[in-house]
Amino acid sequence: MNTKETTLDVLFYLFENYSDVDDVSQNKDALHSYLQEAGFPQNDISKAFDWLESLADKEQVYITEPSEKTTRIFSRYESRYLNFECQSYLLFLEQSKVLTPEMRERTIDRILELKDKTLDLNKLKWVVLMLLLNQPDSEASYIWMDCVAMGNEPICYH
Repeated sequence: MNTKETTLDVLFYLFENYSDVDDVSQNKDALHSYLQEAGFPQNDISKAFDWLESLADKEQVYITEPSEKTTRIFSRYESRYLNFECQSYLLFLEQSKVLTPEMRERTIDRILELKDKTLDLNKLKWVVLMLLLNQPDSEASYIWMDCVAMGNEPICYH
């Protein structure tokens, strides 16, 4: 691994290589060893596990249900980590009912926690997919993200 690896890279690696692990917290030690052997820095591994554990937090993000005329404006701080393309895509997912307003805000919160200034649309899609996987009753949204957003459209029509 090179020095440009980030916490998000650790998360992607886990997702791609160990997505069959049912409970990350119960397998944390083994996964930690695998990640170290793969060359990830200890600090990024710890941050990745903390980030994953935060997904299990069942507390709701309490926001007022927006009206149809409401427009979500991204702050200057949020814009550091979410470029215009990513902002537009998040709003598209909400308008398409893939994300609720609460999930949109949770997604933004989790992205800001990563502090990855190289976040692009592809990385955003993976983050949304990981979030949806950890939400109850989000199977339809997960399938949509997997099929359309991840380019797996042929399997969606079988």
